[in-house]
Amino acid sequence: MIKYFKYIFAAAIVMMAAVACQDDIEDSFSKNPTAPVLTNNGSILMTENTMSEDIVWAWKAARFIPGETQYSLFAEYQGSQKIQIGSPTTDLSISMSKANFQKALSGFTGIPENSSFNLNFTVVATDGVVSTTSNKEMMTVYSYGNAVSAVIIPDVSEIVLDITDPLAEISLISWSEARLTYGEAVTYSAFVSYNGGEQIEVASGLTDGTFYKTVDEWNEAAISAGAPEGSAADIQFVVMAYCESIPEGIPSEPATINITTYLATFPTVMYLPGNYQGWNPATAATIVQSTSTKGYYEAFIDLTTEDGGDTMFKFCPDPTWDNAIGGVDIEVTTDGDGNTVVSGMVSSAGGDIAVPSGMYRIALNKKFNKLTMFKVTSMGLIGSATVGGWGEETPMTYNAADRTFSVTTTLTGGEEYKFRLNNNWTSSMGDGNVFDNGANAMFTKETGEYNVIVDVTCHPYNVKFLSTSYPVQLYLPGSHQGWSPATAPTLQGNGEGLFEGGVNLVDAGGGAICEFKFCPVPAWQNDFGGIIEWTDDYHAEGIYGVSSNIAVPSGYYYVKVDMAQETLQLTKIEKVGLIGSFNGWGGDEEFTYDSSSNLWTLTVSLAATDEFKVRMNADWGMNRGFAGPAAVGVPYPAYNDGANITLAADGTYTISLNMSSNPNTITFTK
Repeated sequence: MIKYFKYIFAAAIVMMAAVACQDDIEDSFSKNPTAPVLTNNGSILMTENTMSEDIVWAWKAARFIPGETQYSLFAEYQGSQKIQIGSPTTDLSISMSKANFQKALSGFTGIPENSSFNLNFTVVATDGVVSTTSNKEMMTVYSYGNAVSAVIIPDVSEIVLDITDPLAEISLISWSEARLTYGEAVTYSAFVSYNGGEQIEVASGLTDGTFYKTVDEWNEAAISAGAPEGSAADIQFVVMAYCESIPEGIPSEPATINITTYLATFPTVMYLPGNYQGWNPATAATIVQSTSTKGYYEAFIDLTTEDGGDTMFKFCPDPTWDNAIGGVDIEVTTDGDGNTVVSGMVSSAGGDIAVPSGMYRIALNKKFNKLTMFKVTSMGLIGSATVGGWGEETPMTYNAADRTFSVTTTLTGGEEYKFRLNNNWTSSMGDGNVFDNGANAMFTKETGEYNVIVDVTCHPYNVKFLSTSYPVQLYLPGSHQGWSPATAPTLQGNGEGLFEGGVNLVDAGGGAICEFKFCPVPAWQNDFGGIIEWTDDYHAEGIYGVSSNIAVPSGYYYVKVDMAQETLQLTKIEKVGLIGSFNGWGGDEEFTYDSSSNLWTLTVSLAATDEFKVRMNADWGMNRGFAGPAAVGVPYPAYNDGANITLAADGTYTISLNMSSNPNTITFTK
């Protein structure tokens, strides 16, 4: 009997505290001691050519310690061994030579030689009576006494990237040769970072002491690292040197170049009006800007005409004919595998783009006004993870209503796969979910039958593997809707046994209590109830699978059923609010719930400079966000603790939150 028909079991639930995206404003009347904060990040490099340098640890001051504050720095290895670094000080930093630091490391047992390892550092602040300790700050120590790390030589100290020449190739750094293990070849990778943030790889597998990228690639790299657009910022460069014996690599000391990026703005959506749909921009198919590449639009669009004649269309940045762009030097060819391929440029002065009728994978690079199209006649799944192996692909079916390709098939865990178009290898998608003929993807789930779905409306493409061991959705019949499974609201599954969504559980007869059950099909078959216990005014948790109805006070709830863990959670939603920089992150503009549409809506004026999120019950434990800027009329998947939301333009917007979908979606209309 499969998992969701179990009726007797024991379950425990561990509730994880959610991290708020925005810190609440500090209570100015609080006088509790505040711990110091270590401010340095990164690594400590100890190689033959760097041992003469000093290491500096710095921290922000502790607060509200009554007496004179002294600070002591401690290093911790493998969670148990701890030593003090230097002597106590009243300063906000400690400096130590690398030679002395190497001696201090002898206080640890088991420190590896000629290797890298991690240490956690903390600062203790005390006046002899009151004390407080900082959070741990992890640093990687690269201790390779006989090795010589690469030394970066910046080509320039500062540069202004030229938006008028984005394809010009330039070099920004060079480096001296590293010497690692005798007789082993060395390769290099280069990374950039901003303000102590994540390192972004910009080149790999290098054997020479420099490399070139286009102006636009440098601009995107700096922005991806977190640098502000259209202004100057100090960007840190690090070169990692690798050899066979040191596969984890040895970094160089960082070098800094002041880079002024440019601001290139693009519409979040492009509309494709044409003769295939009546030349109406407002109802035309759309392509959303890629979430990985700025100014790039790629999606599958069905451009089939009723009479089978050539399709004519243009691109519009808005659902009007304002600023429409057409084709220039558009060329339609057939490649060696018989695929129809379209290439050319676009321009505001261009004419209608003419292509044979059919479905296309359309790629528009608005930065360089370049258009490529690939006519799609089929999509298939192939590889060692599939039933046909690498010799025969498994065909997929296109669903025009939701613009997805799908197939239900058996897949083997730990094996590789790819998606390909037109039953040939001209265009394939593997690791990374883009059609770039790149590396194979690995199927990491357990062997079994899955519903494989490829959403072709976005870039990178969204790929789902939904196990058929679980139902697609759960129905919630109850006193809120007449106990009819066929017309009951549903919770959508993620293919791994987790079902969740918002449900309006208000007793239809006006009663204070609503009772309901779950059904895996829209009928009274294999239905089940549950047992819950309230942990506070908003949350209930328990187990599912028993025969009794679940009874809750009438109201709107966010419901989660985890069939893999056999648990049940309910959160009563008393309020949905919008909070952000527009109100100083200090309160919630309340949404209104419409039971007929099952949407929460709010109309509010917002600026393009605003950042905001949606949260429930005026608490950060349950919030929704996504990386913007958001386009008008496009439902965006929104996740708990997602990024702060931004908009492309100032205006008065109606915001609609759909909590019944999985994931939840947020839509903006003007």
